[in-house]
Amino acid sequence: MPAFDPLTAIAHLEANKATIWPDVTTQDAFLSEAKARLGGRSSDDKKEATKLAVETAKTLLTIAVALLVASGTLLQFTRSNGVPWLSWTVAFFTFSVILLFISMSAGLSAISGVYKRADGRTFPTETAWSTLPVSKRLNVQSLTGVFALLALLIGLGLSAHSTQTPGLSLTIPGTPQSALPAGPLMIDGTWTELRLKTAGNQELKLPPNSPTSGPLAINCK
Repeated sequence: MPAFDPLTAIAHLEANKATIWPDVTTQDAFLSEAKARLGGRSSDDKKEATKLAVETAKTLLTIAVALLVASGTLLQFTRSNGVPWLSWTVAFFTFSVILLFISMSAGLSAISGVYKRADGRTFPTETAWSTLPVSKRLNVQSLTGVFALLALLIGLGLSAHSTQTPGLSLTIPGTPQSALPAGPLMIDGTWTELRLKTAGNQELKLPPNSPTSGPLAINCK
């Protein structure tokens, strides 16, 4: 026995509705009921499914914006703690930001596609309410959001377990050795005074009476 094709049955009913339902006042109602039962889903069901898809896309957009703000904050925090730009931590944070932008773009494109299709501005002769035309964009939004979150967590883990090496070590004869975090360094002063400043506004000042009888060693990394 060949497989039952509901589309063929619906087409036959549409072509012969005047014969099957002579009463013109009930033709459309009976035909709509027949389509719903044969197709398994009514137009209202598809409309509600599309609305749910749009709400899901909006929720994912909100989450993506929150993750984007968190990525920027964590990146700024790691940089202020001496993590260089060329590091796996910054690379994963950057990768997370790129994925979040892709996720947001796919979500906005999916929402726009649903609205335009329902309004008849695109594909006016096809079904207005359907998640099939935007399913790929919704999948892209979801997957890129998940991978962005994973990249953010990996970057956060690398930042927590990274060992910070001093960016500057200063040795003065007769005094303990001093170490400052990594970062841009500015050295200025005169023959009788030396002042060291780091990117974190940390300052080390050598007064004129400092014990500089021996060699002064400065090591920048």
